[in-house]
Amino acid sequence: MKAKLFMVIFVVSAIIVTYAFQISAQSQSYIQLKKFYESYIAEKITKCQSKTLLKISKSENLRLTAKKTAEQALFLKLNRDKLVNEMMEQDIGQKPYKIEHYLNSRFYEIYR
Repeated sequence: MKAKLFMVIFVVSAIIVTYAFQISAQSQSYIQLKKFYESYIAEKITKCQSKTLLKISKSENLRLTAKKTAEQALFLKLNRDKLVNEMMEQDIGQKPYKIEHYLNSRFYEIYR
């Protein structure tokens, strides 16, 4: 009788410990993915801001590009947290082309 009780307690505790580790791993991966998205957006803002230097160009197309990227940088700054949360909810992943596509599509929904 004591052996069966000990075995049941052992199995239940093993299941609880395993479940606790899974929850911990999921929360860590959630935090890492969120930081990844935040740093990706920060890098994109930096790239957009560097393109704003084209506003003094003699080319009309380059000046328009500078204007658009300045607006995109502002959009990303103002909506960073919202965009990160949306990407987390939609499970975009870490592939750069998917992140770029999502950020650009969200910007052009407003820009048009």
